[in-house]
Amino acid sequence: MSGEPSLGLEVHQNKFLAEGDRAMTAIVRVVSRGGEASVSRAAAEVLMIDCSSSMRFPSTKIGEARRAAAAAIDVLPDGVRFAVIQGTDRATMLYPATDGLVTASEQTRAEARAVVEHLAAVGGTAMGAWLAKARDLFEGVPDAVRHAILLTDGRNDSQTRADLMRVLTSCEGRFVCDARGIGDGWEPAELTQIGRVLRGNVDSVVEDDRLAEDFRQLVENAMTKVLPEVRLRVGTMPFSRLRSVKQVFPDEYDLTDRCQEIAVREVELSLGSFASDETRDYQLILDLDPDLEPSHGQDRQLAWTELVPVPGATTEEDALAIAGRWTHDPIPPTLIHPMVSKYAAQADLGEALTAGGDAYAAGDRDGAEREWGRAAALATAAGDEETLSRLAGVVEIVDAEKGVVRLRPDATRSHALHVVIPSRVSEIAHRQEDRPMPEPADAPPVACTVCPALSPAGANFCVGCGRPFGEAVS
Repeated sequence: MSGEPSLGLEVHQNKFLAEGDRAMTAIVRVVSRGGEASVSRAAAEVLMIDCSSSMRFPSTKIGEARRAAAAAIDVLPDGVRFAVIQGTDRATMLYPATDGLVTASEQTRAEARAVVEHLAAVGGTAMGAWLAKARDLFEGVPDAVRHAILLTDGRNDSQTRADLMRVLTSCEGRFVCDARGIGDGWEPAELTQIGRVLRGNVDSVVEDDRLAEDFRQLVENAMTKVLPEVRLRVGTMPFSRLRSVKQVFPDEYDLTDRCQEIAVREVELSLGSFASDETRDYQLILDLDPDLEPSHGQDRQLAWTELVPVPGATTEEDALAIAGRWTHDPIPPTLIHPMVSKYAAQADLGEALTAGGDAYAAGDRDGAEREWGRAAALATAAGDEETLSRLAGVVEIVDAEKGVVRLRPDATRSHALHVVIPSRVSEIAHRQEDRPMPEPADAPPVACTVCPALSPAGANFCVGCGRPFGEAVS
């Protein structure tokens, strides 16, 4: 690697709370800057290609899968370690023939291309077995940036959903996996679960002949990654609780249940691998103790967040506070931070797309037109051309601003899946959950050496001036 990457952290929020408010939403932005990918630093790629019997119908599916695998192999730089798995009701090493990764070169790329030209479709579908094989292959390159692509046209019919989830949990943090559905027989919930747990991108391919270009772009994007894993740490106060954590850009994932508790009121979350110049946004929602006394006229720390140090990278900021300030003035609470507002609107759009897909699957044409019409209006207001393009595959947009659409007579389930899949990944929580807050600590408050404010026991920051507390402060 030439040039060490740096990681930055930002917190965006409207800190003002009205009397009675007991929830705070903040957007945490993680930014990587600088650094260049170098194949001398290990990178590894595993392709998992569905070769179940359903890939034979129509025959273009297996043919385009062969072309896509070859296209991905073609763009692997010299020095990258790679493998191709034939996925059926088991995981079979296609290239190399024995377990292990091979180093990309002109010769190995040519050998791999020749092998994938003879991919045959026969057998069932056990995606958990494919992922477990990829996990084991990546064990040989623990310091590499590890990326996989999984292609399927069907459901995980050779395993239970619990089996798949167990495998996914064992793979989490070990590699990033992008998942693609082709045809109209795959299950959105399964692919979104793979992408959510393994922090990858999930999408569908409607026209089979676009699969090769999609694979090529996925591999090229993976080769820009310079940090194998970045982790975010979030801490709460005795009077606050982390309700949810969701990635909201560039992909939308509810990651609340992926947080790992590392200490009392502290959790860590794997964010996956990062490129040399990349930005991701995460939405945090905090619930506050209903009995918490508002502090007027000064900020109160509600939580804090920081990046866990990453070998080979510098961290630009120390821990940052998520703060709140109660006010009698009714105006500030109405001034929603633009980033918070943006992602709330994005959540509304996702809900409309999902509701339209559910109605379409149930044969409710009026319901599908109503919900997809609402989605068209929201996408138009947001200037979301990508969503409008997807919607055009299932509806004719009569009046985008008013949300008037008509279902296309030539729309297929494949088109409907292409609309629904981006919205299945996450739903932004709006309502405060009715769960008890942890009991407050009996320890005395912490005194700040800079300002006169007293902070609750266990606080990492002063609620008055925001200065981080060191171990020496008592």
